Amino acid sequence: AAPAQDPPAPAAGEASETATAEAPASLPASASKPAARRGLRVLDALSASGLRTIRYAKEVSGLREVVANDVDPVAHQTMASNFGRNGLLEGGGEQSCRVTSTVGDAAALLYASRPPAGERFDVVDLDPYGTASPFLDGAVQAVSEGGLLMVTCTDMAVLAGAYPEACFAKYGAWPLKGKHCHEQGLRILLACIDSHAARHGRYITPLLSVHINFYVRVFVRLRSSKAAVKLSATKVSHLYQCARCDSFALQPLARVVDKGTHEKVVAGVGPPVERSCEHCGGVHHVGGPLWTAPMHDHEFVEKLLAKLQDEEGCSNLGSRKRLIGMLTSVAEELPDVPLFTSLSAMCGVMHLPCPQTVGALSALVRQGYRVSRSHTDPSAIKTDAPQRKVWDMLRCWAKRPECEAQKGKKKKEPLSPTSPAAAILAASPEEEADFRPVPEVQRMLSKKDGAGGKVGKFLPNPEQWGPGSRGTSHAAAFGAAEAAAAASNGAVDKRAENQGKRSRKRRAAEAAAAAGEAAAGEAATGEAVAGEAAAGEEAVQGDGGDDGAAEPPRKAPTLDRAV
Repeated sequence: AAPAQDPPAPAAGEASETATAEAPASLPASASKPAARRGLRVLDALSASGLRTIRYAKEVSGLREVVANDVDPVAHQTMASNFGRNGLLEGGGEQSCRVTSTVGDAAALLYASRPPAGERFDVVDLDPYGTASPFLDGAVQAVSEGGLLMVTCTDMAVLAGAYPEACFAKYGAWPLKGKHCHEQGLRILLACIDSHAARHGRYITPLLSVHINFYVRVFVRLRSSKAAVKLSATKVSHLYQCARCDSFALQPLARVVDKGTHEKVVAGVGPPVERSCEHCGGVHHVGGPLWTAPMHDHEFVEKLLAKLQDEEGCSNLGSRKRLIGMLTSVAEELPDVPLFTSLSAMCGVMHLPCPQTVGALSALVRQGYRVSRSHTDPSAIKTDAPQRKVWDMLRCWAKRPECEAQKGKKKKEPLSPTSPAAAILAASPEEEADFRPVPEVQRMLSKKDGAGGKVGKFLPNPEQWGPGSRGTSHAAAFGAAEAAAAASNGAVDKRAENQGKRSRKRRAAEAAAAAGEAAAGEAATGEAVAGEAAAGEEAVQGDGGDDGAAEPPRKAPTLDRAV
């Protein structure tokens, strides 16, 4: 059957006014109309310039409509202008999908898209500046059954534990500092989304959860099921972490008990640790709740990898190699092992040089445990081995000649008897570790894929990328020519002008003090020279001999002698 014809598109100059006039601030114009043709509806709730909306419309097939929203009227005008520059007409046109822009509060738009009054979106994309928590409750209701919710949070300092009270206020969880802080932030966000969904009889299935650069981004599928919602408490846990050696244990909030004819969700049994840490005697801090179910759908990740490795379909992606490397690292992660330990951090606690990663992981594999790395940290050890087994492996490493040879290169002070290193090394390992490499671990750590191609799993950031240092960030951002032009126009950045203000004041005060001391020294020197010259003249005049021959006058002292 031929698809129904769309209404004629407005002119380019009338696009913004038509969309705003026909649609309320909280709903796109098409929300009250029946679907004209099949396809997915996508909402870019915080669109700003409309760049992501343009990419959706021009690069993704199978879309019926893309709605771009922003609360700022200036941003709304900008995105309408950008749509015109890229050949996209609002409301229709020759492009494969409809593009609509609205101006209004994103939370109000999400709430207005709930049935029965509104039409849900198949895909909702939340990418705010900072936290996405104010929009999560509306977002989990605005996604269609089986639809996709994509959430980005850039407040990593909050999620990683720098401001735990702010994290609890925004996400309902208390983070703990540690090497696993970025994965912990991902799991806090997933637990927060699932708690919002459970209030409305829905649950989430994470497809992909990644930490990239300075933010986290999750892709979750939403479905409705009262039975599945009852299991939500079994997917989160509290975190117990030692304050001295960072050893941790997880306490599930609830568990499933088989009653014969049915299964019942009951409270978890704990705590999983003693009052003091069994390894070093430190106290435990309590954090969470965290999402401890799998963060990724490995079948979904493998499909993404296969799509990216197809050069014909994705050869135009500039970040293709980096995406392949990151997804390869994600695919290698153990799905049922939350969080990880850091090999370098544990060696730092024990004041030991770090062993080779392949040897350390192989030692655990030879004892029958599974190991992997994490895409968030190349030095991570994600394993199902108990924490004691990992410490035992390092105790064995401390006795090896290679470790002693590396320790001998640096002067080490004796360990304090009250340090965590002394307590950990005082215990004897239950089993001797074998550090010979295992082929399975070698393949995992290899920089080549199965076909022999090179894969960079942890690529370095490009130059002049990310936040610069405090004194050079603005100088790196603006070249000398741009800075000179801005200064000539009187448009000098106040932040750049104030860079190093305190140090300049301190140096000026030090220079003034030095100049004062030099002036005082010169004055004292002049007075001393004049005094000695006068004394010499008086001595010559008063020393007339009997023979009447006057003694020749003495030379005035030089400056060096006076000093």
